[in-house]
Amino acid sequence: MTDPANNDDLHAPAESPSNSNSSSDAEFEQLAEQASPGILREFFDFLRYNKKWWMAPIVIVLLLAGLVILLTATPVGPFIYTFF
Repeated sequence: MTDPANNDDLHAPAESPSNSNSSSDAEFEQLAEQASPGILREFFDFLRYNKKWWMAPIVIVLLLAGLVILLTATPVGPFIYTFF
């Protein structure tokens, strides 16, 4: 059992919230002023940090399928059908 008279944490003054918030506010403002990295960079960072490399082939195939769908509506469409 601990002796409450020896426990300095109970009587220590609490940190002022304004001191800790001012540094985090300044950091937040600095990050907010930076340019956005872009969606491809964010997606690549997501794959790298979360180790979700299995998602990359799925996304690539979906993007290629979307590209084929968009190209069929253009004059290039008849040439795409020869691939299938």
